[in-house]
Amino acid sequence: MFQVSSTRGTIQKTCKSIQIRALSLTTSQAPTSAEVSPAKEKRRWPLPASERAFTPRKKHLYAEYTALTSSNDLHLLLGHADMSASLLTKLRRQLAETCLPRSPSNPFGIPKGSDITRLPPKLLVVRCHMLVAALRAQDQWKDGSKNLGSTLRGPVAILSLPTLDPPHLTAILKVLNRTLPKPSAPAATSVRKGKEDELAMPPLGGGGTKKPKEPRVPSLQVVGGLIEGRMFKFEELDRVTSLPSLQVLHSQIVGLLSGPPAQLVGVLSQAAGGRLLRTLDGFRQGLEDAQNPAPTDGEASSGSAA
Repeated sequence: MFQVSSTRGTIQKTCKSIQIRALSLTTSQAPTSAEVSPAKEKRRWPLPASERAFTPRKKHLYAEYTALTSSNDLHLLLGHADMSASLLTKLRRQLAETCLPRSPSNPFGIPKGSDITRLPPKLLVVRCHMLVAALRAQDQWKDGSKNLGSTLRGPVAILSLPTLDPPHLTAILKVLNRTLPKPSAPAATSVRKGKEDELAMPPLGGGGTKKPKEPRVPSLQVVGGLIEGRMFKFEELDRVTSLPSLQVLHSQIVGLLSGPPAQLVGVLSQAAGGRLLRTLDGFRQGLEDAQNPAPTDGEASSGSAA
């Protein structure tokens, strides 16, 4: 019994000595307050494009989108689905025809007799996250692209114009509206067809019938627009298209500025003619009347008696 208690006491002493040594080692190896590194700064999210590590493919897309957005002042954001390469080629050709003179086959071209010159728009299918990164890195589009990431969903295309030309923008929107075919099947017929499929008897021998897949209908819609650093929704683009062209605005400003000088010249020309002569005649008559006063009543009566 005495040996067991003595053994237990030695084990406890050994454990205490081991704990004391471990504590002394940790305190000696702990860094001092001078050696403690300063707290790391919180990482900004999303990181700027200059601090991101892009793959070669993404670097190429980022440079392409940056060059496209920096050299144009107007961008239409388009959401599309099931757009084939042939349909995109047809759409690009029709958009380029808006810069040609108007004709029966080209109803949205430049009106005849006008000296307007239009630059062809550029249509490009883009990756949404890379486009947003390229826009946020530019001071011109930084404010307008704040909520752009939450607005764009699915496949996205961008249509760019060098300058804001409301008549050209109106023609482009009409071309986009006419290019794609309209869905012809109403909703009522599709519901009726679904009920008939449910009531149909299964074939003999068990198993189900394989329903044919519905054909995919391409779609294209204008989500919004970026115009001179500002974000416009699709409903707000109608107000932009109602504006006159830049040449009309220039002529209106010239008319407003040349109106008051023209009125002043007219007044001066009238004063230089008959009005000024009549004014001087009246002034001369006034001086003569002052030099030769009119006779009084007594002088007039004496003159009549004589």
